[in-house]
Amino acid sequence: MELAKTYLDELVEYPAKVLRAIGTDKDVVSLLLDDWEVDMDSDEADSVFDKYLYDYLYVDNTSAESKAYICVEAELNKNNTTTMQDFRLYVTVICHKGYMKLDPRKCKGTMGNRRDNLVRAIDLVLDKFPFIGVGKLSLVTIRTVPSPAGFTTRELTYKVSDFRDNGISQNTTP
Repeated sequence: MELAKTYLDELVEYPAKVLRAIGTDKDVVSLLLDDWEVDMDSDEADSVFDKYLYDYLYVDNTSAESKAYICVEAELNKNNTTTMQDFRLYVTVICHKGYMKLDPRKCKGTMGNRRDNLVRAIDLVLDKFPFIGVGKLSLVTIRTVPSPAGFTTRELTYKVSDFRDNGISQNTTP
């Protein structure tokens, strides 16, 4: 079954594309798996898509591993014109407090904690991200947000102004 195209397709399409870019970056995968020599063609590297990357904001603190998670969500604000939208992308990095510390023997020369290094690595990936609307993603904020018990969370907010409408009508009545 294939769903009909709507003006909200970007809410599904772009987070999936962003997650694909994030999940195929060696630095991000290394930080998620705590494996600095991870083989990016391995089942272990591929497992991050099922275990640690989500296109919705939710981590169940009762069943979650003491690891790090990345959630991506999109928001569209329709402008008064028929061709432009304001598009925002939220990337949330959630890290268990027991998983924050990086082992200096494994990651020589890397300073700081796992969550903030994930934020840094993700921003590097998204700085090169090519397929959002007519413009480039611009980082608007990095902020600490409320977390599930035992976790710590940072949210990156990106914006693309003048995001082109895909031209599909909002009116779904026959």
